[in-house]
Amino acid sequence: MSDAVTPNGEQTVQEANKALARLWFEEGWSRGNLQAADRIFAPEFLLNGEPVGPAGPKRSVWSRRAAFAGLRVDVGLQVAEGPWVTSWYTARGTHVGEFAGLAPTGRDISSEGIQLWRVENGLVVEDRNVFDTRRVIAQLLAPDGPIPGPGPRAAARRE
Repeated sequence: MSDAVTPNGEQTVQEANKALARLWFEEGWSRGNLQAADRIFAPEFLLNGEPVGPAGPKRSVWSRRAAFAGLRVDVGLQVAEGPWVTSWYTARGTHVGEFAGLAPTGRDISSEGIQLWRVENGLVVEDRNVFDTRRVIAQLLAPDGPIPGPGPRAAARRE
């Protein structure tokens, strides 16, 4: 028997929380389906301690997708315990709109982040995350030639 299911064949809370995070990375970030936020985030959702509700993640996705065409976010390692789920991810896209005060460069970027969610009753109520924005800026400002970025995509590192 896998630790992902209960003796009754049901998915564990931890596996459900991991699936919820993957759903947002795929639907929200990679596909731009902002309406998915209403099904994933609680009305009282906190982003880094600030109450933003589902509108906060919608704004984040909209602004990043405006700056980076073809934005794709791949989830690597996930760890869950109790109501908490952590996802390590890699984001990739092409710089086509202003980002961090930088005009579009047309460059492809890739960078990594870690997201920590607290899930209650099937909805995300809190998000704490760290994204390597400095790496993105370094790639956008790099001279011609190889552009620094993470190694193989996060999804390729799953075991």
